[in-house]
Amino acid sequence: MEELRADDLRLLGPYVLLAALTPAGGEPRLLARRSAGDGLAEITLVRGEGLQASTAALRATAGPGLPELLEDGSAARPPWLAWRFVPALTLAEAGALMYGGLPRATLRALGARLAVPLARLHAHGTTHGALTPDAVLVAPDGPRLMRPRRTGTPQDDIAALGAVLTHAGAGRAADDPLLRRCSHEDPEQRPTAEELVQELQEEPFELPARLVGALAREADRALALESATDAPPPAGAARTTRRTLLTAAGAGLLLGAGGVAGWVAGRGGTEALTSPAASTRRTTPRAAAAVRGTAPAVLWRYDAQDPRLTERNSSLAHSSGRVHLLEYPELTALSLADGRPVWRTGGLGPLDRVEAAEPGTLILHRGDRFQAVSAEDGSQLWTEPIDLRGLTFGQFIGYERKYGLLHYSAIGAEGSVPGATGRTYLISFDVRRRTEAWRLPVPADKAGEFLPVFDEKDALYVLYAAGGALNLVEVDRRTGRAGRPFRHTWRPANRKVGVSSVGPRQIYTFGEGRIEAAPLRENKPLWRLDLSSDPVSGEPPAVNTPSLAKVPGLGTVLYTSDTTRTVYAIDPVRGRELWRRTLLPDPPSPGILDGPVAPGLSMPTSARTLLAYGRSAGVVALDPRTGAVKWTFQSNQSASSLYHAYIVDDLDLALIANGPSLFAFPAG
Repeated sequence: MEELRADDLRLLGPYVLLAALTPAGGEPRLLARRSAGDGLAEITLVRGEGLQASTAALRATAGPGLPELLEDGSAARPPWLAWRFVPALTLAEAGALMYGGLPRATLRALGARLAVPLARLHAHGTTHGALTPDAVLVAPDGPRLMRPRRTGTPQDDIAALGAVLTHAGAGRAADDPLLRRCSHEDPEQRPTAEELVQELQEEPFELPARLVGALAREADRALALESATDAPPPAGAARTTRRTLLTAAGAGLLLGAGGVAGWVAGRGGTEALTSPAASTRRTTPRAAAAVRGTAPAVLWRYDAQDPRLTERNSSLAHSSGRVHLLEYPELTALSLADGRPVWRTGGLGPLDRVEAAEPGTLILHRGDRFQAVSAEDGSQLWTEPIDLRGLTFGQFIGYERKYGLLHYSAIGAEGSVPGATGRTYLISFDVRRRTEAWRLPVPADKAGEFLPVFDEKDALYVLYAAGGALNLVEVDRRTGRAGRPFRHTWRPANRKVGVSSVGPRQIYTFGEGRIEAAPLRENKPLWRLDLSSDPVSGEPPAVNTPSLAKVPGLGTVLYTSDTTRTVYAIDPVRGRELWRRTLLPDPPSPGILDGPVAPGLSMPTSARTLLAYGRSAGVVALDPRTGAVKWTFQSNQSASSLYHAYIVDDLDLALIANGPSLFAFPAG
């Protein structure tokens, strides 16, 4: 629960808005009270189409496990729905608080309780269609689903229930064999919601103490906000007695789940938390301001057939208003305007890669050859064999449009022999002449480990470790010849290395909870910064590759993150920390990555939003100037799936990949 900002909307229909609640089901939620009367309500700013059908389904299937609708403002602008307010956490929040997942008994009870509203919806001939961890609210008396979206099939709802239970168990599938069948690949093998209700019966729902405490804090904040907005009572009125009663009941929340239920009962049940109202349609007096913490509306979504879409596309090539995805065995071009496929070309291998080159041209690495295809229609423009001369293709490094040069790495076969150091090369391919321009042998200690540096002043450097030092050489683009190395002997052992792309030209070493910086041509560190004085489990956290950006009002800022899921903003000149923001933890993701992972970071050149992404905690948008959370996004993919955020600068667009899906958002 967060306070409203000065520019946030304060009135919506007959409701006074008090605070921003955690978004649920991808929609903003607000704490409110009626302007004429007592009691609290929860307002959801609803999005999408089919709102009338959604509310009709809610009324027809009203009962346990679904929110109780007070008023229908879906015809207003912006559209909204009002529910009875009960202190609650989203299941995503609850999972983040319970590092090892919910207890087994609670998981079984969660499955049993969620099956009840699904069974009613399915019997009514509709579906929920949006069952995700952030669309389940965990209240003292049990879980409830946010409003149905009525998409997909009943079997899809059951599969989503299985994924939700796995997420709530921190990647651990439910112990109950019937609940495990919810995640069966064959829809016909999944149980129906009615079978779940009949077999599981009514399970007692008991919350762990940590969640009880969180609900207590939510309730206390709601009480304080309600009291602060009450009009002053007349002298001698019973207001003081009522407030004393509420304060005492709020304190009782700390005693356990019974205390939470007691708080509700002490106010006359859920009826006393809100004011009764007939279902009406009203219009809001003015347009709503953006609600903090809520992701902007998804501009479009593309669902691929390749379940490894996020893993295959570590970067995205975009050209001519399209983004190009590797969907083994196809390359797909999507319109950046609406996410619709424009063309597809097949025959790709699992290791093929793509790079945007000249305007309207894509370069594919197809094993032993480069192939150019048109970004307009996917047609082949030319193909050219790659003369590796006994080397193995490493990876694309980048394309320099000014020079028409495509840079890539290559490694000698002896690099796979234990104890041997393979030959390492930086190779430049002239795309316009369709021939190799030059190849530079890099005498690195480890095969393939070197770092190209493209200077703002149009110089090309290569940085590599050899002979106990970091060596920096300038490369002539015409011939590929390297100058005399400048040696950096100050680097601590076993530290990774990065180089700034903007701002002060510095070399950074990072790892073990520390960052050090030195100018490109000075053999001593300019500053050192310890990021963590309280390492997790006695081990210093791993630090992500630093990156720099020019931020209005701050100048050039260095951003990085570490495995405590903390994001840092640092002054790169003085090595002074500007701010830090610790994100909610990722639940364990068996089978994907072992151990904690530092969030990846992406930011458009406009520097209005910093995106942090990783695993199932989703994507968090931060204010680059302060570290404040602007919004969060979590899709309905499995709890173990990865997220990646890409920026399309010329369109100020953020593309978020998760599992087989790609979502487009405004980057600002």
